[in-house]
Amino acid sequence: MGCQASKKQRKTSRDNRPSLLDGSNDLQKQKLITLETKPEERKSKQPKSLDKNKIVELFQAEHQQIYRNKKFQHDYFITEEKVLINGFQGKIFVVENKVTGLKRIAKIARNVLTNNQINEYLDYLQSLKKIDHPNIIKLFDFYHDDKHIYLVEEYTDGGDLYQRLNTEMHSQEKIHVAYVFQQVLSAINYLHQQDIIHKNITMSGVVIAQKSNLLIKLIGLDDLYNIFQDFNSDISYRAPETFAENYQWNKAADIWSAGIILFELMYGTHPFKDQTRQLTVQNIKRNNIKEDIDLNSINDDAFKLISDMINPDHKMRPNTKECLKYKFFKTIRKSSMKITSALLRIKEFQRKNELRLILLSLMIEYLMSKEERDKIAQTFQKIDINNDGKISKTELYQQYFESSGNENLARQEVDRIFQQLDINKNQFLEFNEFLIASCNKTALFNEENLMNFFNKLDRDHSKQISANELKVFFYNTKLSQSDWQQVIHLGEKKEEMNNKISYEEFISLLTENE
Repeated sequence: MGCQASKKQRKTSRDNRPSLLDGSNDLQKQKLITLETKPEERKSKQPKSLDKNKIVELFQAEHQQIYRNKKFQHDYFITEEKVLINGFQGKIFVVENKVTGLKRIAKIARNVLTNNQINEYLDYLQSLKKIDHPNIIKLFDFYHDDKHIYLVEEYTDGGDLYQRLNTEMHSQEKIHVAYVFQQVLSAINYLHQQDIIHKNITMSGVVIAQKSNLLIKLIGLDDLYNIFQDFNSDISYRAPETFAENYQWNKAADIWSAGIILFELMYGTHPFKDQTRQLTVQNIKRNNIKEDIDLNSINDDAFKLISDMINPDHKMRPNTKECLKYKFFKTIRKSSMKITSALLRIKEFQRKNELRLILLSLMIEYLMSKEERDKIAQTFQKIDINNDGKISKTELYQQYFESSGNENLARQEVDRIFQQLDINKNQFLEFNEFLIASCNKTALFNEENLMNFFNKLDRDHSKQISANELKVFFYNTKLSQSDWQQVIHLGEKKEEMNNKISYEEFISLLTENE
């Protein structure tokens, strides 16, 4: 299908990786020019006060641009010929970002969509950017050309639940399966809170991130096309009511699909899948569970939850929040791993100004290693006691109180942290906000990362970042050109204001007091 890169092409891509640029001469020239500016001219360029309510939307992930108006080959190369998964519409590859060297997964499919469908699909992808949960795979980039569509997402290498099912998963102790499935439900619960129906929850759509930590795929290859059909790509996970004519998808259908996953985890086999598609659909509609399955072979708590989730009457199924309260999950104890380092980083985090937070958010997306993100995700899940995908003041207070033993001190710390980190003022810490505060800044702010990130923002290679260069990383914001100029002013030194951020100012903004 023409989407594989030749060895020669890959070698060229590697050789053409951008090197660290020595911008010292240009920076010195810029400084001299700035110093020659007349005092009255510099005074006239002083920024007006910035409307903080406007800038908040830059931290909302749905405003961070997913579409790249350039070629996929400009940013990534395929690291190996090996195809991870073959699909009817396309293939999946491991790719590497040419600048950062970070691995990603690229889904490459034939472009058979019209321009209107491309725009519709892009709007759909952009809406998914608001998803901010440690158990949901992160989307990074989207590209298209005349021949192909390219979707780039978070790299995972631990296989999926379907692969694990045939090895050891269904023979594990109940507490382990409960822990695994709790993560699945937590992710679905978060989606449903955002009024998003997944429609395609399957065993192969749940991947292993690290040990027993899971990630839910938002988009499969077939979704590139099935978005226009509202159709679950794996028929065996569809709820019986979804086969009705003119059916309108609702959240209960996701509950059914998740219930099938739990059935497979506990019994080691699918309840309805048969030799043909037609027989499978018939079994689902008639609730004909395969006769060779001993339904009494699992404990009562698991049986109760499964029975309720795959109730043929969709109105009788519990919602995700209700599912998480079932006795089946009572055996789970939150990991006892130490989270002192993360709490200390959050405690010491200084907000400084909004531009620094914006840059930190973007830098984390493009440069944070998978290993650190997974580790922070584990910490986040430990603090998130009720598994709703966000951290409340009460949940964070419990951690600080356990650490300090001082009730008043713990409350003061939590109040200060929320004042610094609750950017959208919704009284919760969301995963992206938590990442910003708890990531290892020493590792993130190494010289190579800083230079690579600056070069990514500096699209015209002028050794300065302008408002126009920064705003291309955001989508559908309400900020005017004047507002963007004020954002840039937050990173400039008062004596050198020229509506652009130099590398020296960029470094100072990010690393001062770190």
